[in-house]
Amino acid sequence: MKPPRAVRAHITEERIVEAALELIHDEPSGTFTLSKLAKHLGISAPTIYSHVPNKQYIIERVRSRVVADIDCSSFETKPWDAALADWARSYADAFAKHPETIPLLTTNPVQAPELIAQYEVIARSLLQVGWPPGEIVAVFTVVESFVLGSVLDLVAPVQMVQPAADGDYPVLRSLIEDETDALRAKQTFELGLETLIVGFTDRLESLRAGDARRSLEP
Repeated sequence: MKPPRAVRAHITEERIVEAALELIHDEPSGTFTLSKLAKHLGISAPTIYSHVPNKQYIIERVRSRVVADIDCSSFETKPWDAALADWARSYADAFAKHPETIPLLTTNPVQAPELIAQYEVIARSLLQVGWPPGEIVAVFTVVESFVLGSVLDLVAPVQMVQPAADGDYPVLRSLIEDETDALRAKQTFELGLETLIVGFTDRLESLRAGDARRSLEP
């Protein structure tokens, strides 16, 4: 961990958010607290409250920074399934720059307006093509869960499965012995994403077929 910063003459909200992101990067497995943040800034904890209302506010400002580059504009120009795939890729790219934030951000409710606005765009698009209202949030939640797990894989060692040298795993060993390509995680991500999108497409078609059958019933 880097040493605490010297006392700064001018503490601003932006500097506090920047420092929070620095701290999360420095201590990815640590617990984020305002006392740690104050120490990182070289100030007292009460000083932080002169600039921000609470810890949750800081967390959401950090989220806003991370998700700022996520692009959901494809929902304006492409079919819903292609747009959802584009959004997933953009989401992965954004979090791949800040993978250390994933444990903290996934365990706190989403309030950042930047991401909430994207949820609204996606929800509207899915509703327009016939997704049942009760499943729409689940659809993009499934995508987010897959993406965030995949980001951790993207920043992990190239070969994650490493059986013991004296273990009797001939099939597994033959499959992974050449798995040194840095593109492995990216290819795995694309395979998983394609499988998700195909599954969603099949489900929507099934739901539509069921609605059509029911409409013909006397």
